This record gives sequence, structure tokens and C-alpha cells, in this order.
Amino acid sequence: MNTFIGPEKNVTFGHFNEPIGPVNYQDFALRNAVRDRLGANEIEKQFVHFHFLGLASQQFIAGCSLSYANQSTTVFFYLFDRKTGEILKRGCRIGENDIGNFSLNPDDGSTHLQGRALDVRFTFDPAHLKKEIEVSLDDIKVLHMTFQEKTPDFETLRLCTPTGPSGWTYCQKVAGLQAEGELFHNGQRYDLREIGAYAHHDFTAGFLRQDTFWNWACLTGQDDAGNVLGLNLSNGVNETGFSENVIWLNGKRENAGLISFDYDLDDLSKPWKISSESGRLNLTFRSEGQYAAQNKSCPLPFDFHQLFGSFEGTLRLESGDIIRINDIPGFCERQYAVWWK
Repeated sequence: MNTFIGPEKNVTFGHFNEPIGPVNYQDFALRNAVRDRLGANEIEKQFVHFHFLGLASQQFIAGCSLSYANQSTTVFFYLFDRKTGEILKRGCRIGENDIGNFSLNPDDGSTHLQGRALDVRFTFDPAHLKKEIEVSLDDIKVLHMTFQEKTPDFETLRLCTPTGPSGWTYCQKVAGLQAEGELFHNGQRYDLREIGAYAHHDFTAGFLRQDTFWNWACLTGQDDAGNVLGLNLSNGVNETGFSENVIWLNGKRENAGLISFDYDLDDLSKPWKISSESGRLNLTFRSEGQYAAQNKSCPLPFDFHQLFGSFEGTLRLESGDIIRINDIPGFCERQYAVWWK
């Protein structure tokens, strides 16, 4: 397709097999709940974009996120040492004197965010579907990671679903990809391939519900049999007509079905139970730490908890084969946000 939003100013719902190009959201014919067309100012105000790249290994888990909503950009990064329990983290809102340039093409271009001595660069190479992230704190490089979806061929999730009365959500996700590069921690350099690190990437953009809630789970790593696994499981956003819930086994994707999350609302650090309606998937997630942000009293309240730890359990593939999950690292998340007023 030449443009994501075509000349009729609408989107196409469903799965995409090829890169979609830039998300030209300004060309969308946004309407309110009673179908009245909205102007350019409302389009800018209501557009939401977030972007998460993570890695997981037996020693380290790291995450880096951009969030753009109500024409404001925030960024955070953390690096967690699973052996010592130490966490390095930094986050900020991009201000007038900071750098806040980002690409709305999930497979091409570059994003550069800099504020509060946190410097993050995302770069995308469309020829090889290669993604690269560099993170520096206080002018010291902490992470340089690359991964690519071309060789061997990886079945990337590209999905657009209707959202609310007139909106839409486009998500593009991968998990279970070998990470290359290096990270630096406490004066030591670690080769990402040597430590068995695997990557995850989430690009999401669209006109989400004004107040949005979701649960999310992702694992990315290798099982005891040597299979490379990725899981992307969620509820609350991409569930209208299509589902983003998928399993990757050695790069091949299959649907995971509808997913439920069971956890203690008063203590999110307690084990989470994650299961599918079909009974094919039963997992337990055990948290080892979290990156959290919460504000209940501001004009746009939010309650964000991204936990990191490990999964165990079983999943049954469409073939009937059983995959056993034993201490594969990953993430769980509970998010509520009011994006705009």
C-alpha cells in the first residue's frame, strides 16, 4: 500500500503482511461519538503513539519507552540485574529545550529523544527490517542493541483494529528475536549474544479510547529444548474483530486466542495467572521488580506498572505439541491512562 491512510481518509482493518510505511494520521477523517467530523486541532490532540523496546536474558532485563499523547512526549529507560536485584532507571517529559524527534514509520527512519541527561536513539533500516537502539545516561553509553526480522524470516505482527466509536489502533510487534550488541553495567561490558539476550519491540499508534486500560504480557527467550519463543498477550485494546495475541516459535507466528489475567490488585508483585479461553495456554508470571508511574490527581490521571520477571507453565500449539515454559524472562503490565481532555 502507498499510504497507510488512503485518499478516502480511512484505514484498513486486519493483519498486514508487508511494512505499512509511515502512519499518516493527520489524513484520517476523525469523528466524534455521534459521527461529526473533527478538525485538525482535535486530530493532533487525540492522536496517541507509544513505542517500547526491551531485552531479556538470564541476567539482565531492560526496557525503553517513548509515549506521545496530547502533543506531549515522555521517555523512560531501565536496566535490571536479576542476579543482584539492582535497577538503573531514568525517565522524563521532553521539554522545550530537549530533543524530541520521532519517526512514525515502524520500519524506517529514526527517533531521537534527549532530556534529563537521558539520550535515546532508535534507528530503523528498512532493507533488512533491522532495528537499533542506543541509550546513554549522563553521556555514558549503557546499551547498544540491534535485531532484525529479515534473516531468517520472522513473521512480524502488523495489525489494525477499530477502537471506540470512530478510532483505530495500529500495533506492530515482535518477540523472540536474537539481540546483538552490548550493554555496560558497573564498569563491565556484556555481549548481548553471549549472555543469551532476546529482544521485544512494540510500535503502537492511533486514536485510542480517551481513557484506555490494558493488561499485557510478553516473554522473549529460549526454552529448555532450544526453541526460540516469543509471546505477546493482551486484553483491553486490540480485541475488536481481530486479536494481537500471538505465539512465535522460531519466528513462526500463530494465534493465541482470547486471554485473561488474574492478579492481586492490592499487590501487583504477587504471582500473575495468565490463561487462554481455549485452555491452550496456562502461565504463571513471577515479578522480580517493576518500573511504575502514577498520578491520581492530575488533569490526565495515569496508573502505569510494568513488571519484569519470569514465566513458567505450558502452551499447546495448533499442531497439538506442548511447549513447556521454565524460567523464561519477560514482562507483565497493567496500564490505565486518560490521554486527552
